[in-house]
Amino acid sequence: MLRLCKGLHYVLWMQDKMLLQEELADRISQLQLVFTREEERVLFVESVFRSLAKEWNHIDRWHKSFPDGLKFHFAAIILDEMDNAGGITKKQITACLKPFADLLGIRGISDYLFDSVSEEVFATILHQKSEEIASKMDTDGDVNEESTGIQFDYAALGKMLFDIGKKPETISKRRRKLYDLVKRFDMAAKGCDPYHFEPPVPEIELTSKDIEEAALKLKKLQEEVVLERQRMKLEKRKSRMNDRNDNKKSRLDGEEEHDEEESTAPAITRPKKIVKKSKVHRSGSRAKNRTKFGSKIKNRKAH
Repeated sequence: MLRLCKGLHYVLWMQDKMLLQEELADRISQLQLVFTREEERVLFVESVFRSLAKEWNHIDRWHKSFPDGLKFHFAAIILDEMDNAGGITKKQITACLKPFADLLGIRGISDYLFDSVSEEVFATILHQKSEEIASKMDTDGDVNEESTGIQFDYAALGKMLFDIGKKPETISKRRRKLYDLVKRFDMAAKGCDPYHFEPPVPEIELTSKDIEEAALKLKKLQEEVVLERQRMKLEKRKSRMNDRNDNKKSRLDGEEEHDEEESTAPAITRPKKIVKKSKVHRSGSRAKNRTKFGSKIKNRKAH
């Protein structure tokens, strides 16, 4: 059975066209109707989940026994799938949501997974109840009319979350969030809007004179804020101009000091270059005279 489910998993994975993938997923889910005995159907569903948990590591970055991506997916679709199934009792719905409540009590899960599960599952249930009450109040004011959608046992869900929150291993930050959900589930169980907000009633009644004075004070305060902003802008502009002038002045002072140092510095006298006279070797001069004497002798013989 595990080999069969593994092959079905990769068939669904390789189908990247959205409509065909949705049709293939519906056909795979209908395979459980092929089995005649309930034990075989349970074995098929369990094998599908085991195959998903085992093979999801190849497409999920977190290498765990049950990857976070798979948990996100189930948390996002559980309410829609139960609503589409139809004919589910409140007790069955509470049993289906218990694994998600137990997941919130695990200390090792990430904050992102905790917030995602609490928002996708339990907060969504409360928002649905709030919308139902608001719509009935807007139409005819009758809030006791039974809803046609999925029904929840709000008291049982609140108790289930309270049992998770009171565990000693639950982190205090998460315990506060769980107790806030418990409080809202108790309000939903009593038929009240879990997200109803009542504006605070002022202890002192304001007269028209008080309102006019408050408006004048607000207007005066706004004018003071505008003047203060203008003053700050002028101060910043002056400070920038002063900085520029100081930099320019310091640069000019530095150039003047440099010129003064050059003018007061003693003149550097360079030593004269001594040119050595080349000595004429005596032997060279004698050789030259002999050459001339020889040339004179030759001239005499020629005459």
